[in-house]
Parts: sequence; structure tokens; C-alpha cells
Amino acid sequence: MKLKERKLGLGLFQNPDGQRWIIYLYNKMKRITFKSKDGTKLVGVWHLPKSKTNKAVVLAHGITVNKDESGVFVQLADQLVENGFAVFRFDFRGHGKSGGKSVDMTLSGELSDLTAAINLVKQQYCQIGLLGASFGGGISALYTAKNQEKLQALCLWNPVLNYDHCFLNPTLPWIAARKTHIRNDIQTQRWTTLGKRNFILGRKLFEEMVIFRPYEEIVKINIPKIIIHGDKDTKVPYEDSKMYINNSESLVTIKEAKHGFHKKQEFDQAAKATLVFFNKYFK
Repeated sequence: MKLKERKLGLGLFQNPDGQRWIIYLYNKMKRITFKSKDGTKLVGVWHLPKSKTNKAVVLAHGITVNKDESGVFVQLADQLVENGFAVFRFDFRGHGKSGGKSVDMTLSGELSDLTAAINLVKQQYCQIGLLGASFGGGISALYTAKNQEKLQALCLWNPVLNYDHCFLNPTLPWIAARKTHIRNDIQTQRWTTLGKRNFILGRKLFEEMVIFRPYEEIVKINIPKIIIHGDKDTKVPYEDSKMYINNSESLVTIKEAKHGFHKKQEFDQAAKATLVFFNKYFK
């Protein structure tokens, strides 16, 4: 495992909606490399509080983006550090600085990456929380259902809980219009592209989407859990979160918010709910 310390400074990020934030990276950060079970190189960043702590939060990003989540995860990490948490965020395979190609990305591969990240954090911290956003939310639900003893609490931001609704037979306009095109791509050339970045996805990923069902796993999770979702999300159905969470107190609705909480007011509400949740369940 290689470690590189980063100096303090200002970070400038541009989110998908074009809004720019200037984020002050005031806390200590360390960049590391580690490996997934199959040897894939992964890159992560630690955010460390000034005082010693036994609690940490792992951040799992969505598809086509990276560990920064367009700056949202950086700002959230800083707020968690202010509340006494260590934070570890990392790039899944095929994303950001980590190894692998996006076309080879699979759900089982991302589960392996998340397992490696949490095992790494577990070496130093006895209380661990997991926060997964969007596609990373579905992966986080799948992981948690099988590893509840390793986690203190689970927080999901606008999670992909039903691959059928989001990818295979999508219900939202942004991808529903391309459903036939995607199917033809997968059948003829075994890959397709997603989003403005033309992120390349392979056939194996879509085959696994038929098998893995986060919405069935989330109801098996008995540790504290919460979903935070915008009711105007155009990427991931808000109705899925309402349908699959079995306790109204475990769903926080951000009114008028779209996907990703990129507007400051939306982010502030999501971050506040996240901090209240984690502070409640960590000693």
C-alpha cells in the first residue's frame, strides 16, 4: 500500500449542472493505493480529523463519476471530519484513478472493490459507517446485507435499488428513450455508452443486473439505515426508495431536489440529515 500526503488548499469542482463550487480542503488528506481481491489497483483518499478517533465513514460513488462525486463527496467528507469522523473515499475499478476499464466493470467487481476498501478501513477503525450514492448505493446495499457485522450504520443517497427500473427496462426519460439502442448495442457489439461522458459499459454488467437485486437485500438489513432522496430525481426513481424502505423514519425526502444534490440548498439538507444520522449511531 502506497501513501502520499496532500497539502491543504482550495479545490474547484464543476458539477454536471454546470454550477461551480469552491471548496476549502482544510483537513488532512492522504492519497493511497490498495488492491481489490483480483489484484485490480484501487486509489483512495483519507480525510483525517485532528484528534484521534475510532469511527470512520466509507464513501462509495456512483457510475461514470469518481471518488469526488463532482465535489459533493469532498465537501461531505470535510463536514464529517468536523464531526470527528475519519473518512475514506475511493475510485471503483474503471473509474477515476483506479485500474481496469469501464467496459469490464461488473457488479461483482464493484462488490470486491468495496469489500477491499472496508477491510482496509477496518484495520484502523472499529466503528465504520457506509454511505453509497446512486449506483454506489445499490452496491452498498448488496454489501451490507451480507456483512452487517462489519458496519455500524448505512446511509444511501438516491440509490439504484432496482436495475430493471434504472437500466434494463428504465422508467425515467433520460435513459428510457435509449432502451432499444442500448439493447442493440449489447447484442451486436457487446458494449454500449452511458451519459454525457460516453462512459463505456460491457455486456457482463447487464447480465449481472438480472441476477443482483438490491431492493430484495435492503429489507434484510437490520443495522441502522437511512435513504436520502430527492423527489424530483430524473436519474433514479424516487418511488423506488419509497417502495423498498420499510420504515418511513428511514426515508428523508429532499423536496424539489434532483439527482446528486448538486445545488447548495439540496446538498446542505442532505449533509445535515447524514450527520444527524451518523452522530446518532456512533458512540
